[in-house]
Amino acid sequence: MLHSFFEKRNFPLIWLVLVHFLLLLPGTSFSEEKVVLIPHADKLVHFGLYFVMVASWVLFFNLKDDLTNNQKKTWNLIVVLLAVGDGVIIEFIQASPLIHRDFDWYDALADSAGAIGGLFGGLWITKKIKRTESNISPLTSNL
Repeated sequence: MLHSFFEKRNFPLIWLVLVHFLLLLPGTSFSEEKVVLIPHADKLVHFGLYFVMVASWVLFFNLKDDLTNNQKKTWNLIVVLLAVGDGVIIEFIQASPLIHRDFDWYDALADSAGAIGGLFGGLWITKKIKRTESNISPLTSNL
């Protein structure tokens, strides 16, 4: 079931659009008063957004049967590098007069850490899905 969900591009694409929508909202969309319940919680949000984004793309590419292992490794590297670069570029765009939010290298660092964590998380989940599928016998899968 998970294999069929992640072998489609729908979730990674929707998540990609959602992340960019949220990170590129103009500063005027937020209230001036900041409520801080957990210090640096925004870094956890950045980490989580990029973790899920990269993990979903890693799952998509690694569950494809028509790619070789070298192609999968190449796509994994490309996805992580694009995500790290994207996190840095998003910070510069946020600082622009159009968006008018704060530039923060720590946000870019959290994005990068989330991207790298998403690579390992996606690979781990891929192994779990493949292991689970290999344990299902052909007789029980037809029921």
